[in-house]
Parts: sequence; C-alpha cells; structure tokens
Amino acid sequence: MPPGNKKYLILNGHFYETGRPLFSSENRAFRYGDGLFETIRCHKTVPLFFEDHYDRLLRGMATLKLTAAGLPPLSQLKEHIEKLIVRNRYFYDVRIRLSVFRREGGLYTPETNSPSWLLEAAPLPDKGYHLNQEGLRIGVFSDFPKSWNFASAYKTLSCTPYILAGIHKKENHWDDCLIVNQDKKIIESISSNLFWVKNNQLHTPSISAGCVNGVMRKQILNFAEESRLEVKECSGTTREELLEAEEIFLTNSVSGLRWVVAMDHKRYFNRIPKQIENWLNNQIRKFVPD
Repeated sequence: MPPGNKKYLILNGHFYETGRPLFSSENRAFRYGDGLFETIRCHKTVPLFFEDHYDRLLRGMATLKLTAAGLPPLSQLKEHIEKLIVRNRYFYDVRIRLSVFRREGGLYTPETNSPSWLLEAAPLPDKGYHLNQEGLRIGVFSDFPKSWNFASAYKTLSCTPYILAGIHKKENHWDDCLIVNQDKKIIESISSNLFWVKNNQLHTPSISAGCVNGVMRKQILNFAEESRLEVKECSGTTREELLEAEEIFLTNSVSGLRWVVAMDHKRYFNRIPKQIENWLNNQIRKFVPD
C-alpha cells in the first residue's frame, strides 16, 4: 500500500496499521468466540445513537461477565472513534466496528475477565440514510435455529446461525435471509431486525423471541410512537403470516432500513419505509446540525 494510503485501527487505545498482526493463536475471540461487538454508523465523525450502542455493549459485557472497568467511558470512546476517522481521512459517513473480547489466558475457564477492545473503520458510499430503490428479495433459513439465551439480545462473536443463513442466501440468489428460533418462528434476518405492516399496524418480534435488541429497532419504535402507529410485538412469525403482510422491511444501525419487494410469490409495498427514511435523516440533523 502506498505510504499516503495507510489505514489504521485502534487496539486498546493505540493506533496500528491495518494488516499488521495483532494477536496470538491464544486469542479468546479466535479460540472461543469469547466476546461481542457493535457496528455503528458515523456522520461527519459523529457516531449516531452512540449512547444506545454503548448501553447495549455494557449490558452485553455484564451478561458475558466481562469487566466494564476495562472499557473507556463513553466520552473517551467517542473521542477515539472521531480520531480514528480523521486519521484514516474518511470524509463522509463511516461504519465503525467496536469489538470487545476477553484477554488471553485459560481454556474454557478464563484466567481473567478483563477485556480488550478494538476499533475498525470503513467508509460508506452515502451520506445519511437512503432507502434502497430496488426492494430486496428474501427467503427463510430454518436448518440452524438461533436459540434464545441470556446473550441472544446482544451481538456476540458466536455467529454460526447468521453465517449459515448467509451461505443459504447466496445459494438461493436472495438479497437477504430470515432466520428462525428454537420454536421455528421467524425472528430476524442475517444482520437486521424484522418489521412488517398489516392493516396499518406495525409488527415485530419481541426481544424475548431471541432476536437482537437492535439500536435501529429502538428508533423505529420511537418513530411509531411519534406517528401514533400501533405496534404489536410477538413471539416471532411464520412464512404464512408474512405472505399476508402488506409491507416488510429490515433495519440495522448502519443501513437504516431496507424494504422488501418479494418473498416467494408475494410482492410488497414501501409506504411506511419511505416515511421512516425521512424521519431518520431528521434525527441525524439533531446529532450533526447542518
């Protein structure tokens, strides 16, 4: 890589060039998937909905018995993110991945509960949230259910159901793929929470169904409250119920929301997603005034 194109990451508060070896084979994230992560959208170096990301991260760390004292406080971590974006000379929106994992030592039983933390940055093609012009075509993957547990609401490093769903999506030439829980109920997609509209009501699986407690999911529920749109949370859904819906869309903190045009023979509209797109970009202006 030419000298002027060097890119950087931050590990435990220190800058390193990307591509440089950082870990030994005893790294617990590699050996056991012993950790969790957050993906955060940044606009003009400002991490969006960062308090929600940080709060979810702390709750996830507590669930995994990781010592919160090893993570920088919110304001300091935000400064690290801003410095990383500037150091990499990214001028538009950026995707940040914050990984937290237990330090080396021990086999299944760790020697310490102290965490390491890693920040990585990648540029995004657009400024702000933009609804996909062409709707997604989706299917369902049910061969490897995601079972509910105390950590299922968080983005842990144990991602086998999502990986296999991604392979299934690719094999079937879909744009995304829905996954099921231990009760064979559809609860989310590979990287997004699931919403659908029927009879002017907004439906979504509850956190107790086993889906991730998404940061963007929370914003969609805020939108619904402000818009006086009735929300029904459920224990998951079925293919048959989704085929009766009028609209389906998927949400995460990086993409915002993406609307679905087709599943099986059914075609869907995108009235509510268009309204949410406008609302989300108004929320960005609250973080980063023009």
